[in-house]
Amino acid sequence: MADWSRLYEHRKSVAARYPAGIWSVPIAKRYHTVLEPIGTRGTRVLEVGAGARGLRKRLSGAWGDVSYVSCDIDRSTPHDFHDIEDVTGVFDLVVGLEVIEHLSLESAMRLVERAHALLVDGGVIALTTPNTFYPPAYLRDATHVTPFCFDELGGVLLAGGFEVSAVYRLHHDALLKKALKRTLLYPLYRVLGIDFAHQIMVVGRKAAG
Repeated sequence: MADWSRLYEHRKSVAARYPAGIWSVPIAKRYHTVLEPIGTRGTRVLEVGAGARGLRKRLSGAWGDVSYVSCDIDRSTPHDFHDIEDVTGVFDLVVGLEVIEHLSLESAMRLVERAHALLVDGGVIALTTPNTFYPPAYLRDATHVTPFCFDELGGVLLAGGFEVSAVYRLHHDALLKKALKRTLLYPLYRVLGIDFAHQIMVVGRKAAG
């Protein structure tokens, strides 16, 4: 069971890094622009909620050979594991793209704790989730269970033993739309308390030793 008061304190510590809230969080173009500098040839990757295993192709294109293991509860696509508790081996990077919002808070905590156990010292976890400040990203999918604000997800990583090394808003659009959203329409977004970025990404690192 989650320690609610501890999680709340962790959430506050992440939020304190971003005094203007979501608008203080830096923007990255796509998830892979964040991941690609993290690894290199031979990096051992575990993808949780791997779906069609598209991450393997993406990272192989960037790094060359990659040691990739997939885990997904969906048995309609071949995966190495169907339950993270069954995963064996050690990894340099654990990735979960748009998966943690499909879990209860307790299950999300267990996933993060299990990822921590599977990573080498200095290993990295990277999770994306719909941006709660862009409501359609979360609300349009009936299988979503838990909305994670950027500071809440960072707090979950801290509670799971990680250091939070980075938080991003993920946003890529046509040049004109991007300019409009980030300049002319920006004051309106602030007044309404919403954001234009559809996703957030939180990156954590397992401390050495």
